[in-house]
Amino acid sequence: MALAVAWHLTANTRSAEGPPLEIRWHGNGIILQGTVRDVATQRALAEGAAARLGGEADQVVDWLDIVPSALPVADAAALAELIRLGQEGWHLQRRAKDGWLAVQSLTDERSARARALLRTAFGPEVSIELVALP
Repeated sequence: MALAVAWHLTANTRSAEGPPLEIRWHGNGIILQGTVRDVATQRALAEGAAARLGGEADQVVDWLDIVPSALPVADAAALAELIRLGQEGWHLQRRAKDGWLAVQSLTDERSARARALLRTAFGPEVSIELVALP
């Protein structure tokens, strides 16, 4: 079900907004996909993913393109911390003005921490919702 939701939201992202930023925690790896504005942001996200996986950088799939017009990340360190916090099955998609993070529970401490990190990572002008995994 989460994959269907992810596909639906990806399919409805207008091309004028540019590719969304996606992060998926699955199996023994993390996938980073979309665009970021600079190398420093790309590096912070890849390092956060490798740290989450105990230093296993080969388990990080980095399909991030560096495009100066990409959607902004207000605080890459907060997003890297969110990557380290994430669990199997989590899926983040950020679009121009909004996005969502699929989590196991909407009310546990980990999800509350994730919500705070998302606000810091993307800033107050981006509305990010938490949604429950099926």
